[in-house]
Amino acid sequence: MGKIVSLQVMRGIAALFVVMFHYSGFLGQGSVYQNVYHSLFSWGIVGVDIFFVISGFIMIYTTHNKKHGITTAKKFFANRLLRVLPVYYFGLLVAFAVGGAMSLFHYPEKLTNLISALTFTVYRNDITPHYIDDGGLYNIRWTLNYELYFYVVFSLCLLFRYRALALATWGVLAIIVVPSLAGFTPTLSMQGYAWHNPWFGFLTNPIILEFLIGVFFAYLYIGITKQVVAKEIKFIFALLAICMLLYLGFRMFMGTLFALYIPTTLLIGIVIFSLCMSDSLISKYIPRYLEVLGDISYSLYLLHSLVGIFVFKKLGKLHDGDLYRVFVVIVALTLSVIAAYYSHKYVEIKFVNFLKRKLGLIRTRPLPGNPVGTETAQP
Repeated sequence: MGKIVSLQVMRGIAALFVVMFHYSGFLGQGSVYQNVYHSLFSWGIVGVDIFFVISGFIMIYTTHNKKHGITTAKKFFANRLLRVLPVYYFGLLVAFAVGGAMSLFHYPEKLTNLISALTFTVYRNDITPHYIDDGGLYNIRWTLNYELYFYVVFSLCLLFRYRALALATWGVLAIIVVPSLAGFTPTLSMQGYAWHNPWFGFLTNPIILEFLIGVFFAYLYIGITKQVVAKEIKFIFALLAICMLLYLGFRMFMGTLFALYIPTTLLIGIVIFSLCMSDSLISKYIPRYLEVLGDISYSLYLLHSLVGIFVFKKLGKLHDGDLYRVFVVIVALTLSVIAAYYSHKYVEIKFVNFLKRKLGLIRTRPLPGNPVGTETAQP
C-alpha cells in the first residue's frame, strides 16, 4: 500500500496544534486578551491524541502483510528506533545547551530529570499521564515515552500470528486486569491508577487505548479496501470527514472539546478513517505545502519548544503589546518550521539512512541505466 496523503497532512496539523498550545502561554502573558488566546489554543493539546491514533494506525498499515516472527519484530523495532531517536537526541542536546548545560549538575532534581530524558524513564507519580516533571528539561518527551512503550509492545505482538489478538490482550491486561488485581476500580481516565510506583502507573495508564483505537480503524480500513471501493462510497466518506471536522471545530469553538479523553479520541479515529477511505479523491486537492508540513511534523513537534524559548528570550522583552507578541510568535513559528525542515532533511532522512546502511537495514545498488555510483536506498 502506498502513502496516504491526508494522513500525512493530519500529522502536520496535529504538530501545529501542539505548537500553538505551547506558544499561547507567551501570547497571554499580561494581555487583556488572555481569555481569547486560551479559548483559541487551549485545546491544541488534542494534537497529541491525533499523533497517538495515527501512530497506532500506521503501525498496522505498514506491517499487516508482514510475516510474523522474530525477524519482522527485530527489523520493525530497529527501524522505529532509528526513526525517533536521532532527532530526539539532537533536540535534547540543544535543550541541554539552552537549559544551562553544566549548571544542571548542581541541582539534584534537574539532574534526575536529565537522566530521565536520556534514558526514557519515568520518576513522578504525582504528574499524570506524564510521570515526569512536565515543566523540566525537554518536557515534551513524555509522549515519546508512550510511543516507545507502544513500539516495544507492538514488536512483541509481531512474534505472533494473530497480532490483533495479541494487542487486544495487552490492552485488556494493562488497563483492566492488572489494576483490578491490585484493587483499583477500572477507569478510562488519563489520570490513571494511583500506584506508588510511577512505572506501574505509566504502564497501565488508559492513554494506551489511543494507540489501540488507531489499530482498530487501521484494521477496518484494510478490511474494506481489500475489496474494490466505489467512487460514490469514497465520496460519502469524504463528506463524513468534512462533517466530523466541522463538528470538532464547533466543539473547539465552544470549549467542549477535551484532549486526552477517550470520546474525543474516538471522534479523531473516525475522522482519520474517513480521510483514509476518501484519500484518492481528496489528495489531489491538498496543497503540497501541507504534505511537506506532515513530512516535517516530527521534527517540528520536537524542536518548536526550543526555538520558542530562544525567540521569546531574545525578542519577548524588547517591547510590550499584543501586536508585538503576535509578531514574536509568528517569528518563532516560522523559525520552528525552518528548523524542522532542515532537521527532517539532514537528520531524519540523510543521517538515518546512513545509519541504516551501516547497520544493514537497507541496501544500495545502482539504478538500471544510471552511471555507476548513483545509488538508491532499497528496503
